[in-house]
Amino acid sequence: MRKVSIKDVAQRAGVSNATVSLVLNGKEKDGRVGKEAADRVRKIAAEMNYQPNALARSLQSGRTYIIGLIVADISNPFFSSLAYYVQDQIGRAGYSVIIMNTNENDQNLEKIVEMLKNHQVDGYVIVPTEKGEKTIIKLQELKRPLVLLDRNYTNLKTYAVMVDGSQASFEATSMLMEYGCKRIGLISYEGFHSHMAERRYGYMGALQRAGFYKPELESYVRFNKLEEDIEREIVRLIDKKVDGLLFATNSISLTGIKVLLKHQIKIPEMVRVVCFDKSEAFEFMSNPVPYIQQPIETIGRKAADLLLEQMEGKELIPQTCRFPATLVRRDR
Repeated sequence: MRKVSIKDVAQRAGVSNATVSLVLNGKEKDGRVGKEAADRVRKIAAEMNYQPNALARSLQSGRTYIIGLIVADISNPFFSSLAYYVQDQIGRAGYSVIIMNTNENDQNLEKIVEMLKNHQVDGYVIVPTEKGEKTIIKLQELKRPLVLLDRNYTNLKTYAVMVDGSQASFEATSMLMEYGCKRIGLISYEGFHSHMAERRYGYMGALQRAGFYKPELESYVRFNKLEEDIEREIVRLIDKKVDGLLFATNSISLTGIKVLLKHQIKIPEMVRVVCFDKSEAFEFMSNPVPYIQQPIETIGRKAADLLLEQMEGKELIPQTCRFPATLVRRDR
């Protein structure tokens, strides 16, 4: 079957080839194409299953119309959902997305960025690793369109999109105290990730205000030794008589709850918990678990929009956009 061309779409839509090209490249406003005509072109192109010639498009524009999306762990539901919304928003503008995974490893981030540079991608959305500043600085020096997502580096001026983790943790810890908890533990990832630091500050701030803060009730686990470390730390915290726990990520939450149940620690009768992000597993528990709902769609689409604006040549001031999370109270 012969491949559908721009000429075929133009003939059926009753417009010029140039009009079809403008519309399908998202430039109808530049060519002053009316909304009705543009909508008709897009509808007919979809009906005819028109597939643009990527090579010709790239040679004509000097772009690849591909962006690189680098996340920490695509198997984590948070990052897979985030990737979906970034990809969907970027796709609406006519770009394709290469999604890569660092496993929170600085060397992996460096290698992935080099590979994407060799593929001449037009821009980057990156969930940065703990010590990946040098890799990010190199991209900035090359003046590549770039947005950091979920975390940032406080010493770098970059475009970044994050959730207000400090406020979310403050509210979650305060809720546990409303339930009567006084010895509240935190389980978070070790290291100096900005988003983990914010969550700790919120937890610590709420407890300090109430006079309940005890440093020994903080626990930090390794990304690549998650189950082993959480098992050890929960046993330690239970021995210290914690009556509440804040789990700083959904991966930590699921593993932590599994360990509590393994040790026959009843939730919420013996220990109350609150988690970052919702999990379907919560629905199968006899007592619903409260959680912090992050605005995943909002931050994913915002990151994509910021990248698109840079690729369109708009003059923007590097900024960190923070969005509030919602505390979902599900028990008393």
